[in-house]
Amino acid sequence: MLEIPLITTDNFITYALNGLSRGMIIFLVASGLSLIFGLIGLINFAHGSMLALGGYGTYVVMQATGNFWLGLVISVALVTVLGLALERKVLYWIYDEPLLGFLSTFGIGLVIEEALAVYFGSRSYTVPSPLPESVQVLGVSYPSYRLFVILVGAVVALGVGLVLVRTRLGLEIHATANMQSTAEILGVDTARIYTITFVLGTALAALAGALTAPITSMYPTIGLDYITMAFLVIIVGGMGSFKGSFVVSMIVGQIIAFGWLVLSPTYVRILVFAAAMVFILYKPRGFFGKAEVHE
Repeated sequence: MLEIPLITTDNFITYALNGLSRGMIIFLVASGLSLIFGLIGLINFAHGSMLALGGYGTYVVMQATGNFWLGLVISVALVTVLGLALERKVLYWIYDEPLLGFLSTFGIGLVIEEALAVYFGSRSYTVPSPLPESVQVLGVSYPSYRLFVILVGAVVALGVGLVLVRTRLGLEIHATANMQSTAEILGVDTARIYTITFVLGTALAALAGALTAPITSMYPTIGLDYITMAFLVIIVGGMGSFKGSFVVSMIVGQIIAFGWLVLSPTYVRILVFAAAMVFILYKPRGFFGKAEVHE
C-alpha cells in the first residue's frame, strides 16, 4: 500500500517549482527535437548526445577555469558548431532518405556516447551550483539556480516562439515545413532554413545539458534518458508543434515532481509513458498536431 506523505502549502510550492525547473529542461530538449522533425522530418537520435556534450563540456571548462558561466557559453558554442558541421557535411545529403537519416543519427549518437564513456569512465560527475544561495518564493526558501533555470526556459520559449510567429525567418520556416516547393518558387532558400533550424535545435539541446549539469549528475547515457522523454513530449504535444512541446513538458515536469512523492523515479517514468500511450490512442495527432498539408 502506498504511503502518501502529508503535503503542506510549503511542500506544494517547492514541488511545483521543482516540476517547473525539470519541465523547462525537458522543454529545451523537446523543442529542439520538435523543430528538427517538424521541418526536416528527421528523427534525430543524436539529439540526446548534444545534451550530454553540453553538460560534459561545461564540467570540463569549469574544472579548468572555475567559472561555470564561461563553461556554459563555451560548451554551447562548441556543440552548436559541431551541429552545424554534422548538418552540412553529413545529414544535409540524406534528408530525403529517412532510414539512412535514422541510422546515421543513431550511429553518431552511439559514437559520442561511447567516446564519453571511454574518456570520462562510467562514474557520474557533478557541477557545483553557480548560485548556491536560496531566495524566498511565496514564503518558501528555494534554490536560486533552479529559479534561474525556470527563467531561462521561459525566456527561450518566449523568444523562439516570437521568432516563429512574428518574423520573416519564422514565416520561411513554416513555409518550408508545409509547402517546400512553393516556398522555393517564392525565393526561400530552403537549404539555409534547414541549416538554421538544425543548428537552433542543437543549441537548445546543448543549453539544456549545460543548465542541468549543476542539478543532475552527468553520466555518458544521460542524453538517452532525456531524449526518450523528449520523444514522448513531441508525440503527445503534436509532431512539429513548438507550443505543444512547451505545454506537455510543463505537464510532465509536474507529474515527475509530484510522482516522486509516492513512487520511485523508475515507476514514475513508467506511469508517464503509460499515460502517454493511452492518450495517443484517443488523440493520435497529439494536443496541437495538425493535418498534413499537401501541395
